[in-house]
Amino acid sequence: MRIFEFRDVLPQLANIIFRRRFRFNFELLPFKAKNLSCKKIINFFVAGANQFVLPSKPFGYPVIAQIEPANFCNLNCPLCLTTSQTNSRPKGLMTFDTFKAFIDEAGDYLLLIILWNWGEPFLNPDIFRMIKYAKSKNIIVHSSTNGNIKFDDDKADMLVESGLDSLVFAIDGAMQQTYSKYRKGGELNLVIENIKAVVAARKRKGSISPQLNIRFVVMKHNEKELPKVQQLAEELDVDFFTIKTVDMPSAHGDNLDNNYVPKDKKYRRYEYDLKTHTRKNKKFECMRPWKRITLDVSGEVISCEYDYDNSLSFGNINKEKSVFSVWKGKKAKNFRKKFNKGNNYFYHCEKCTYKDSVYKDCIIEKKDLNLSGNATYNL
Repeated sequence: MRIFEFRDVLPQLANIIFRRRFRFNFELLPFKAKNLSCKKIINFFVAGANQFVLPSKPFGYPVIAQIEPANFCNLNCPLCLTTSQTNSRPKGLMTFDTFKAFIDEAGDYLLLIILWNWGEPFLNPDIFRMIKYAKSKNIIVHSSTNGNIKFDDDKADMLVESGLDSLVFAIDGAMQQTYSKYRKGGELNLVIENIKAVVAARKRKGSISPQLNIRFVVMKHNEKELPKVQQLAEELDVDFFTIKTVDMPSAHGDNLDNNYVPKDKKYRRYEYDLKTHTRKNKKFECMRPWKRITLDVSGEVISCEYDYDNSLSFGNINKEKSVFSVWKGKKAKNFRKKFNKGNNYFYHCEKCTYKDSVYKDCIIEKKDLNLSGNATYNL
């Protein structure tokens, strides 16, 4: 969870400095930043220096932003931390004005926007307008959907025209019965029809974006259907099929492993003591408060998406004088002083779902399904 690894950056130094291009992976997906401004390039290296010093007031500015267009959902997945599940915050949608104000200040430094948090992003009626505005600032935009909002031809065309770089569709079962056991309230056939609509829109528009990814979260009840969902992804002509380990936030209880952990050990996020579901301790290091800025629907800047009730908010960009006066402000500085690379007693850190993981990321496998269509993105 470092800001960058030298082994990834050093071979690209000439490309970054002279051609203003940078290739990187996020969630195992390949992206290429092009036509980078001098300001973004300088900030990338300045921000990267944070990982060696970890100052309470970071050098430079964040290179990644996670933005929450909506904090509620049309489904009721049992392990999610949406307001639909936790009642932790008032239900809401981010306004375009809040999004624009954020991008106007932070956009000159950002390489990537992750356009989701705890909620279904495409419930926000301004979502396409937000994507277009971020793209006008030369920021890569990556989003995710449960696929249970109807994408007719017009909406699919709007999605492609927005310039969105990448879109994840969540499918965790090959049959409706399996799929809806976790994606409660969801309709598998609707997701499939929506994927077909976006694929068709890309063809109509002669576009290779957004790159489409079907993501499968492996759990005890669905692991046997993983091959069938991969086959479905191949038939639907999407670009990638990725596999994710199940996320089990402690807010939903401390005995979740027994119910959700798959039998196949290679799909488990954690290693367990023999015959128990007690997780074995692993080395853990987190630098998220230096690497990323996380913005919730109301404009609150938080250290991480797992601060799902905003109890450790750094401040609100709609109430403070600027975005970075919040991200580098007194509350943020005090938080970083106590953070200790994630090994602390903050409620969202002490039982972080990334702690003790045997993998560096929650996404553990990627299958390239449409190489000819996505050659631009290949590393």
